[in-house]
Amino acid sequence: MAKFIVTDSTSDLPDSYKQKSNIRIVPLNVHIHNEEYKDGVDLNNQIYYQRLRSEPISPLTSQPSSGDFLAVFNSFDPGDEILVILLSSFLSGTTQSALLASEIIGQQNQDLKIEMIDSQSAAIGLGFQVMRAYEMIETGKSLTEVKAELLRIQDKNKIFFVVDNLEYLFRGGRISSLSKQIGNILQLKPILTLNEGKIEVLDKVRTKPKAISRILAEVKQDLAHIENLAVIHIDNVKEAEQLAEEVCSFYRGPIQITESGPVIGTHTGPDTLGLAYY
Repeated sequence: MAKFIVTDSTSDLPDSYKQKSNIRIVPLNVHIHNEEYKDGVDLNNQIYYQRLRSEPISPLTSQPSSGDFLAVFNSFDPGDEILVILLSSFLSGTTQSALLASEIIGQQNQDLKIEMIDSQSAAIGLGFQVMRAYEMIETGKSLTEVKAELLRIQDKNKIFFVVDNLEYLFRGGRISSLSKQIGNILQLKPILTLNEGKIEVLDKVRTKPKAISRILAEVKQDLAHIENLAVIHIDNVKEAEQLAEEVCSFYRGPIQITESGPVIGTHTGPDTLGLAYY
């Protein structure tokens, strides 16, 4: 009997975790001009983001199919225990696809124990939970113990990010054309956050430096309780490194710098910058 973790491609895991034999990653999809690409498999981040910057394309994204999950579940042996940790169900139907696949497996009477958990997060906020689950499984913890720990992390988990250009929120149908035009003229930078798995607007400020200052203020309020922290960016390494340096001036723990892939980048656009922690 072995324990495995199944997650999805929006988890922004470091390469060292992607290569773990007991972590399986199911990709979401990106659709461009009637072509379907697997997130994290078929698309190079830098090439994709250059296309977003230079071409008037409006990509769409979609969840994995239940068949995608079924193929992964069928690769396990009878008696194996599977913990499925996925992108917030408020942001995607990915969890629903996985639930359907688990029901099919159950009807086939396969002796698999599949536990599902909605991360109520995305990007490295999801990745934090996957990495912590892996650490606990490696030390022999039960899936029940792991799930309890992940729920604890979810209660603390926070993500704040600022988009650089409202064009991508407009392309994805998140804002109207008029809102985009007014926002860009006024240099408005919406600061977005995840609250119980849903994207909400924390604030709207003028200029990106002011937005970053606002995010840093949030971090400082929680400083005494932070266990893990990461900088999130989309094709914006320079500003991500600068933000990490700013955080280092008051936070003494390790800081990861992570880049979100095409599914998330499609909706927020290049140069997005943020922080995630729990």
